[in-house]
Amino acid sequence: MRTTDMPFALRAGTMITGYEVVRPIGAGGFGITYEGYNPITERRVAIKEFFPRGIASRDDATRIAYSKQDDEIVSWALKRFADSTNRLAKLKHPNIIEVLNYVADNGTGYMVMEHVEGQTLEDWLKARKTPPQLSELGPIFDPIFDALEYVHSNGLIHRDIAPDNIMIRADGRPVLIDFGALKIIAEHTRAHGPSPKSFGVVKANYSPPEQGDDGGVVDPRMDVYSLAATIYRAVAGKPPVDSDKRKTDTALKGEDSYIPLAKAAQIAVPPEFAAAIDAALSLRPKERPATIAELRARLAARNTSTPSEPATAVISPVTPMDATVAIPPAALVQEPATTASAPASTAYTGPEAKPYTPSSAAPDPGQSYSPPGNETPTVRRSGMSVANWIAVVLVLLGALAVLLHRPIINLVDRMSGFRFTMGQEEQQPQQKQQPKQQQQQPRRDAEDDRRPQRQQQQQQQQTPSNDATALLNRANDLQRNGDNRQAVQVYTDAIRLDPTLVNAYTGRGLSYYRLGDGDRAFDDYSVAIRLEPNTMRASVPYLNRAIVWRERGNADRALEDINNALRLDPKFALAFNTRANLNYDRRDYDKAIADYNQAISLDPTYATAYANRANAWLAKNEPQRALEDYSVALRLDPKNVNALVGRGNAYDDLKDGDRAIKDYTEALRYDRNHVNAYINRGRIYLARKDFISALSDYSDAVRLDPRRALAHQGRGLANEGLGRRDEAIKDLREALRLDSSLTRSRDALQRLGVRP
Repeated sequence: MRTTDMPFALRAGTMITGYEVVRPIGAGGFGITYEGYNPITERRVAIKEFFPRGIASRDDATRIAYSKQDDEIVSWALKRFADSTNRLAKLKHPNIIEVLNYVADNGTGYMVMEHVEGQTLEDWLKARKTPPQLSELGPIFDPIFDALEYVHSNGLIHRDIAPDNIMIRADGRPVLIDFGALKIIAEHTRAHGPSPKSFGVVKANYSPPEQGDDGGVVDPRMDVYSLAATIYRAVAGKPPVDSDKRKTDTALKGEDSYIPLAKAAQIAVPPEFAAAIDAALSLRPKERPATIAELRARLAARNTSTPSEPATAVISPVTPMDATVAIPPAALVQEPATTASAPASTAYTGPEAKPYTPSSAAPDPGQSYSPPGNETPTVRRSGMSVANWIAVVLVLLGALAVLLHRPIINLVDRMSGFRFTMGQEEQQPQQKQQPKQQQQQPRRDAEDDRRPQRQQQQQQQQTPSNDATALLNRANDLQRNGDNRQAVQVYTDAIRLDPTLVNAYTGRGLSYYRLGDGDRAFDDYSVAIRLEPNTMRASVPYLNRAIVWRERGNADRALEDINNALRLDPKFALAFNTRANLNYDRRDYDKAIADYNQAISLDPTYATAYANRANAWLAKNEPQRALEDYSVALRLDPKNVNALVGRGNAYDDLKDGDRAIKDYTEALRYDRNHVNAYINRGRIYLARKDFISALSDYSDAVRLDPRRALAHQGRGLANEGLGRRDEAIKDLREALRLDSSLTRSRDALQRLGVRP
């Protein structure tokens, strides 16, 4: 937008809250947006100024002036602008522009946001010489779906989705910008102002009809309409007919002037996809998908499966990754942790589900559980120890003091640190001398004497020992630093001091798990659950125990524990991820994806959930959807080896071998021992008849896992291609010995003229 189109824009060089205005970059009915720059921090931002066109004017170069008759409504609108900024600042999502601050100055308000370098979706579409294919639009729109699900889960509506409000960064990441907070204010201002005016609160071709109505219902269907209109524009080359015109045509002509996507599209689109967009663009909100998730499901309801050769099928990177939860020190007396530390993933090969049998090693919930091998052994000797003799001497001296003289008692007090109390049998830690008046109070009865002691004992039982808490903090630090063996010992010491310390059992269970001792981990999680079965804190050991159940092959008990974790903490993203993994194990990929969606909605930065959802898409033979999720996971965690291997698999399915090799190679740069990366890269080399590279990769796979049948088969086929007959026969026979179903090995042996 040209500066001449914004005559009231601030001049370049004007300072706003420490930022220097560089230039105006946009304007609407209720605001002007500038690029700002802080010369000290060298940070660039976007600054939206509240400037209602038709009401405001510049009193001087910077300050805004309003007429007196508009003072009340302007104050009302500014307050809501500040409130909206506050709500938007709480949104944290990789595909939503970050709101940094709000400043009141110059008679108005300023929303300070991150500055996004890149181009708008509209500019990207205009710059293209050919219409984009759905495979190109997926990586742009799928993260936007995620972002909108997150927005709606926080009780907000964007209200301004359009191609010019989706930025594509230089790295390809799409970002939602310019929330319709000002549009909400504009509608209320129009409704409450003394002289109602329209300030352009809807966007032609992209806003649903109810958005321009004063009494329109505000719900996610508004964003469903606008998002569908944006997709329509990308596929058809132009936006759909404006909703107001459609309403008028329907009323006057009895016919909706909307052009169905199947007819308007410039590229081939599946019928289900076109029907989903048409439904989302219905003039009647009730006829649209009710949520972004429902729209996404309808768009995905198409058959994209392709046949694959079982003998050379791509190997998934891993089974879905669980997230075993560690309790940090901050959670000792408050809420359970919501951060995760994922253990090294291994292939899941557990047996079939078994009936539940309680562990005989489970400790009593009221006592300290000290597993063997993790404590300093107690040395027992016969006879009386030195301490026993000292105790006898002290008792005799005390008795002698009663008969002879009080100063002897004082001497013993100073020497031993014990105080002998006349008329009492128990020994207590030395205390400060009580005031004389209190010492002279007459004794009442034995019950009165014992009551303070009982109260003190009860208080000690109810309040965790400070020493136990300190040990727990130390154990957590050791665990975070990877010293799980030492952490187990310190957790055990903490439990000795306070057998009711739930987080100590949970933490020790995690350390046992990381040390490969699932049985002891299970027992510790069980103790933690029994101590506090119905508090939010118990959601963590419930989830961790579910992971052990899953590894044991008992999916039913695992599901029961996960549901208990979600009952106690309905926003536990890690629990949704783990429940999704159970559904993945059962090959119920739709349910798995639904739970991964929940996990991502609750935590949009959860890279593991994106990678796991991608595994499910790949299992459903939807490599494009998988590719999009793997890419998001890698933007969040660029060193996620499993996501790199998974994305390589998706590229391979899409016949893009070069990118697949690049991802496998990058994965091996971070993890030289990733067997599947070698096998999958070797498979592409083999298909390309690059037998030397294939032989190298398959040989590495065999070295790392000699029992992997596909690794032996691949190396045998590479040797065959290189004319190394004897080596090929040896490997192919070993492959069949490990897996007799490998028909490709059997066929190769027949070609070589030998029996399998």
